[in-house]
Amino acid sequence: MTFLEELLEDFQKMLEFRIAVGYATVTYKSCVTPFIRFCGVNHPEEKAITQQMVDDWLVYHAYEKSQTQASFMSCLRQYTRFINSLGKEAFIPGSDYTVKRGQYLPYVFTDAELGQFFDGVDSLPTRNRKFQKAVILPVLFRMMYCCGMRPSEPLHLHCEDVNLTKGDIYIRQTKKNKERHIIVSSDLLEICRRYDKLVGAREWFFQRTDGIPYDTGWMTKHFHLCWKKSGLVKHGNPRPYDLRHAFASHNIMRWVDEGRDVMCSPSNYKHHHPAFYFNQNSGKYGYQGTLLTPDSAD
Repeated sequence: MTFLEELLEDFQKMLEFRIAVGYATVTYKSCVTPFIRFCGVNHPEEKAITQQMVDDWLVYHAYEKSQTQASFMSCLRQYTRFINSLGKEAFIPGSDYTVKRGQYLPYVFTDAELGQFFDGVDSLPTRNRKFQKAVILPVLFRMMYCCGMRPSEPLHLHCEDVNLTKGDIYIRQTKKNKERHIIVSSDLLEICRRYDKLVGAREWFFQRTDGIPYDTGWMTKHFHLCWKKSGLVKHGNPRPYDLRHAFASHNIMRWVDEGRDVMCSPSNYKHHHPAFYFNQNSGKYGYQGTLLTPDSAD
């Protein structure tokens, strides 16, 4: 049994125990499962959850809100206590446990890597189910890249937030409770229309078969699955958020090639500052750059 399989088995035992005594399990599934998979992928040779794994996760995941991190730590504490009750070892974080976050180094895709990654996304096996990863992921990951979205943003889209007539995506209460509209490129709009027609009526644009939206843990799991399927060599810790970084870096490189001054002062040159360009160009990046071509593979 692999380390990941053992952690998942112990986690399932804990869930069954909580159900048996009348406790809820939903929060545990959404909080702890991504951490377990992170440990299995990044520490496959280990035999027990360690403090270093918890520290690595807190740096890797970088919770935006302290309350969200506190919820995760509470669930993790109960999980590791349960593991210890089975006679095994696992690091149990204290009630005030925290870690000084290091700065996460983004993974910047080359054009060839981006094409190869999406080639892996597009080659996922298909089955006779309309809400399947082979249908959802090519649209989801392209929307993230082409629109520069944060991982949670496309997952929280209601169908009414995506105007498939005008090509307008409405992002509700994102970071710092701000809202914004994204006008998408014509080619991205076309694949969104095809996807919408295929999956039919629903509440969420990316919706599970049980009627609720997918979570970021599911997204991260399948990002790594697509990475592995694409054949890309893993160095560093690429994550879904790096598609947003790719959007930013590729746009900056394009603006430099066009002769724009990306280092100008925002106070003196408001409409030439990078922040203005990002606001105006978000969503206008076409999905052609996600296709693997002979030139990009060189």
